[in-house]
Amino acid sequence: MQENRYPFTNYVLRKFDLNLQKYEEKWSRDAFANLYELRIKHVAHASKYPAECIVFSKDRALQLHALISSYLDKVVLPVPLYVLYQTTNHSHQKAYEDVISLFADRQISFIKQEKDDSFRKDLLNLLELLTAERIFFLVDDVLFIEDFDIRDFMNFDADKFVPTLRMGLNLKKCYTVQQEQPLPEFLPDTVIDKDKVTWVWEQGVLDWSYPVSLDGHFFSTQEITAMIQLVDFSAPNTLEDQLQKFHRFFLFRKGIAYRKSRIVNIPCNKVQIENKNIHGNLHQDLLLKQWREGYQMDYRSLYGFNNTSAHQEIHFEFIKS
Repeated sequence: MQENRYPFTNYVLRKFDLNLQKYEEKWSRDAFANLYELRIKHVAHASKYPAECIVFSKDRALQLHALISSYLDKVVLPVPLYVLYQTTNHSHQKAYEDVISLFADRQISFIKQEKDDSFRKDLLNLLELLTAERIFFLVDDVLFIEDFDIRDFMNFDADKFVPTLRMGLNLKKCYTVQQEQPLPEFLPDTVIDKDKVTWVWEQGVLDWSYPVSLDGHFFSTQEITAMIQLVDFSAPNTLEDQLQKFHRFFLFRKGIAYRKSRIVNIPCNKVQIENKNIHGNLHQDLLLKQWREGYQMDYRSLYGFNNTSAHQEIHFEFIKS
């Protein structure tokens, strides 16, 4: 390949001292070139929304109901949600149909995964339908616990910032590795309001240095779609793992967050086998039993909760629907 064929890509590769040999087997230079050429070509969108959101869900209708309900309660001018979901049996499917009917009059689309092995294809098909310039992702065990106005994040250049809903000064621990985590050095000269903080992802530790997350981080729809097209995955967890191949391209960007987390992930169970993530012992089938008996999560009782980790096992009660 000629050195001047992709000047912008060559600049990025030199800037971060990337070793092309690492990517020769699966990550050809052309693949990275295509990604970064796409980044500098603006594609006009005709969306009336500043952003759109994709939610990943499997066998957790009760938790999904709590997420959507808290989203509608706490988000000012909520944007459309697209729920890409999977069920393993008829009982779980019936619970999802209950949730779908409850939100039939809201801007929420439910897309059932076609087959057990169709997640990648279904996600790419869904991404083709989106028109907003920004996108964020959520998983079904997330809960909104503070008010949030999406417009607060829309003025930040996606090439320079990765805004996040989950970070905040309250996060002193990293649940996924069971360790304390220090706060990063915040940037005093970034022009933002007093309710927010900003830092460089490269200078953070653990969650504070993890910009490519599918838990409430905002991206350019155009860029994240191009990234997803370049990786192989079979489920949300393997998707996030594969996206870490682009980690170094985001480290020089700044994170921006509220001083207090807007969301918390409550890992009370696990519905996938792709990794060995730690989790609580409230099995999804027990939650299904609660749902079928007419109960829902008392999610409003957790509003304002002061979580100390982005993921935290939080006890919650059930109330009659």
